[in-house]
Amino acid sequence: MDMMKKGLILMIYTVIAGFVLAGIYVMTKPSIAKADLSEKEKAMRIVLTDWKTGEKLVSDEEISKALSEGGPEKVVEMSWHGVNGKVFLPVYKFHTKLGEAYVMVGAAPGFGGDVKVMASFINGSSGIYLNAIKVLDASQETPGLGAKILQEAPQKRFWGIPPSGLKKGVVVDKDAHGRKDKGVVKTSDIMTGATITPRAVANSINIMYEYLTQKLGGEK
Repeated sequence: MDMMKKGLILMIYTVIAGFVLAGIYVMTKPSIAKADLSEKEKAMRIVLTDWKTGEKLVSDEEISKALSEGGPEKVVEMSWHGVNGKVFLPVYKFHTKLGEAYVMVGAAPGFGGDVKVMASFINGSSGIYLNAIKVLDASQETPGLGAKILQEAPQKRFWGIPPSGLKKGVVVDKDAHGRKDKGVVKTSDIMTGATITPRAVANSINIMYEYLTQKLGGEK
């Protein structure tokens, strides 16, 4: 009888705890969503800056409007040369003086989990090129090694990759195997001892470019 009583009390406590946790989630969900949106907007402002001049390509108002009208996030599984990754929809399209700009988010496996990257591609007069990136999440990468990818300096190594580099595929210098074109990104000097994480950034760029050219049109 005592066992039944204890079991009943435990069940009541469990149900109450569940309701409390659910209530906390409901109350904090809008704040979390607002914070996530704010971080996404900050990242979009960075990637929609001309990598050469530092000039804004799109106004803050246009970015805010695009995000508010973007709709719910969807995940599309993609692969590039045997590397499995993800593209997070929607893809945002902007009109700029340099051409049509596409902002998208992709991810590829790093050392401890997926490395998530936002990138802006611009369809200019000579074809689609990568303007800029912003690493959104590399929280599972090794501190002091792969986690350095969250710093601005290594990320900027991936800015301004021309159409020819995207067509061949973006690689880090340790994976270049003799390639010397502008699709090769040097990271070995700035991220000594870390190859897998910057490789994940390169792969995420390739996966996004694959989606962009396959699903949204454009030449490869």
